[in-house]
Amino acid sequence: MRDRFWKMLGVAGITLAVTTQAQAAWQFVPGDSEITAHVSGQGQRGPMERTYHVSDLQGTIDDDGRFEMPLRLEQTDLLGKQSGLGGLLSGLSSDSAMVTLSTKVNPAWLSNLQPGDSTTRNVTLTASGNHFERSEQVPLTLERLDQQYYHLTLAEPISVDTQQLMKLDNAQTVLSLLGYQRLDNSIPIEFNARLIER
Repeated sequence: MRDRFWKMLGVAGITLAVTTQAQAAWQFVPGDSEITAHVSGQGQRGPMERTYHVSDLQGTIDDDGRFEMPLRLEQTDLLGKQSGLGGLLSGLSSDSAMVTLSTKVNPAWLSNLQPGDSTTRNVTLTASGNHFERSEQVPLTLERLDQQYYHLTLAEPISVDTQQLMKLDNAQTVLSLLGYQRLDNSIPIEFNARLIER
């Protein structure tokens, strides 16, 4: 009976340890985290160039370094960018992510930094949606601001392939509502985020 008790306690301890590992070790501060996209293309009256933002990022990095960040239409400023557009696009919005960004980082890259220090590392960033998945190497700069906060940014802007982008659900509809007939081949993307250690 006593042996069985200790075995059960050991299993519970292992389960607790595994569960703890899956929890977020670092979490984005939504109000200080956004993606900026510079969109160029052709409209009915000629070339168009506008800047859009994806705000309130909800990313996390767990103890094993798994990074995941879902992006939803509601997080973009498309809903209020032009008069009357919000009402049209709101019918396309949903609770599901348009695209999810994921990667793997070494937790030591963050935990070993001293306040004021930074490091730049190449990571494989994967963007996945209902009809596509694409991965590429991106330079990620990690800076420790103080004992609790970190700053994440791309060391240089990355470019999104617009052919892949158009595979997203409702992409053609949103493009037309924004006034674009077609987009240039790529969209420069910038990323800035603040992390808090949990």
